[in-house]
Amino acid sequence: MNEPILITDMGEKITPDLLENIDKMNDEQLVELTRYSKLATNLLSKPEKELKKRLDARGEVAGMKYKDETRGIIPENDANKKAFMNKYGLDAFQIKTPKQLKDKFGSDIQSDLDKVVVYKHIKKVDWR
Repeated sequence: MNEPILITDMGEKITPDLLENIDKMNDEQLVELTRYSKLATNLLSKPEKELKKRLDARGEVAGMKYKDETRGIIPENDANKKAFMNKYGLDAFQIKTPKQLKDKFGSDIQSDLDKVVVYKHIKKVDWR
């Protein structure tokens, strides 16, 4: 299998195997890897930003499209925070998404979620 490899300006290879052994690096190696990681993250985000810009303008790019989804969010206001805190405790206060709350508290929480969840329309790139 071909693995992605980053090569630093000093010719050092950064492989997935290297990333799995971060805890064994000395401080200098960790700092250098973090610098390269931040640089690579910035550079590698540019193609996706350009793709999204073209999708916004044209709707389709080389067979790629947006897919429409809805995401449920719980508005962060004092009333919601107080209600969930009183009924479900501190864990409910710290959890941010309806799915996480259902995973933690089971289906019993659904009726309370139905009262407060707001569904937001989002566009995601369909990577199929």
